[in-house]
Amino acid sequence: MECGSDGFIEREKLMQEQDSSTPELQHSDTPMLQNSNSPTLQPSSTPALQHSSSPVVSPVVSLVSLGCAKNTVDSELILGRFVESGWLISEEPADSDICLVNTCGFIEDAREEAASVLHELKAAGGPKAIVALGCLVKRAADAPETDHFLEAADARATFADYSRLPEICAKLLGSSRGFTTSGEKFAGPASSIQEPMGYTEFLTQPRLRTGSPHAAYLKISEGCSNPCTFCSIPKIRGKQISRPMDDIVNEARSLIEAGAIEISLIAQDTTAYGKEWDGELHLKRLLERLRDEVEGNVWFRLMYACPQHLTRDVLEVMASDPRFCPYIDMPLQHISDKMLDVMGRQLTKFQTLEKLDLIREVLPDCAIRTAFIVGHPGETEADFNELLEFVKEGRFTHAGVFTYSAEPGTLSAKMGDDVPAEVKEERRALLMEAQREASAAHCAAQVGKTVEVMIDGAGEEGLIARSQHEAPEVDGVFFLPEFEDAIPGDRYDVEITSSADYDFFAE
Repeated sequence: MECGSDGFIEREKLMQEQDSSTPELQHSDTPMLQNSNSPTLQPSSTPALQHSSSPVVSPVVSLVSLGCAKNTVDSELILGRFVESGWLISEEPADSDICLVNTCGFIEDAREEAASVLHELKAAGGPKAIVALGCLVKRAADAPETDHFLEAADARATFADYSRLPEICAKLLGSSRGFTTSGEKFAGPASSIQEPMGYTEFLTQPRLRTGSPHAAYLKISEGCSNPCTFCSIPKIRGKQISRPMDDIVNEARSLIEAGAIEISLIAQDTTAYGKEWDGELHLKRLLERLRDEVEGNVWFRLMYACPQHLTRDVLEVMASDPRFCPYIDMPLQHISDKMLDVMGRQLTKFQTLEKLDLIREVLPDCAIRTAFIVGHPGETEADFNELLEFVKEGRFTHAGVFTYSAEPGTLSAKMGDDVPAEVKEERRALLMEAQREASAAHCAAQVGKTVEVMIDGAGEEGLIARSQHEAPEVDGVFFLPEFEDAIPGDRYDVEITSSADYDFFAE
């Protein structure tokens, strides 16, 4: 099946080309297939499969996507491959022949979630096979002690298999030859299956959007080359590989043509974009090209920035166009010099404070989201108190706090986990309370102001919206009274009438 000149295959066309004896897909106003010189499927918005007494000709696949937005993009690309290969998509695993689970394996909690989902799917029955994908599959290959988290999967596929998953799953349905079960290692494709394409090429393939049509993620690189001692991402995803700039610009255009009016740039480290090419940072040039070559009243949002790679020239480009959200997601992890060194963070407390001051200088109204880890090996009470006082200063609009978990194969895991679990939880609670108080004060200071918000959808008691200061899925929201004709993606100027710890009420 070929994409049209605009790079998209609308679902109506896909349905028309299905054999009339196959089950029909219900209409929904969400997913469409587009070239990834184009754009997503969350379970709530995937096309549902209607039951029919007619014989099923096309096989049916469902996909459960766990973890971060980067996994979501992979899931959409995978579903795009299945649609192009003639498969039907079901939002209900029980209605599918194959259920794919795109796992996260970054930390212990994520591995436990993946194991729980796999076991629940197995117990519920329905799919002929459950296939595990994603980070946990790679993790289990390198760290056998994590293999048991995948025991409920019937087969596994690696990143290299993503482009040929429809073929692999068709063979899995028809024959067990060419595959191993979850009790053995990986699902290995039979020799007749096509060679896999490279990952950056895979990112240019048609993508089935699954989330909100108005808010999209755009992956600019894969992997990470930073030396953080606690992190397993380089072992899972490999060293950084940046996408060609032309591909990113083309995909941004296609996302907008498909209805996106907010594009979040994502990677393991967006600020290191292109560094592996020549040792230089190329994010400034990428942002300039998005500014100069991409039309439309769209919001661009920068996620997953690393402080050591964030530069003045990047901030100045962001300040040059109101389409760039005054928002930076920049995980700091700690502030104690000793802990920053132990964690391999490549900058000091003084340099961190300088970076925060630089953001405020160039983007005075910038919302800053960050993340911290408590309980890393070697963290003393004094180290934690220094971090606690830092957070109490109220520098951050949004923050997340994680307790340290030893990741197999990392340098930190070799240091010995010397902070008791109950101390980690206590420190996390104290830090989250400090951030709650800071957030509540920040929100209260906004009452009476007029801001532009974008409608995300309807809640139980009205509309839910966000401003440029809130990223989708992770930050607070605006609650608005319902009014006629408001649809997701619409923007309105509203007055903030009251606030809560993290959210706003406006009209």
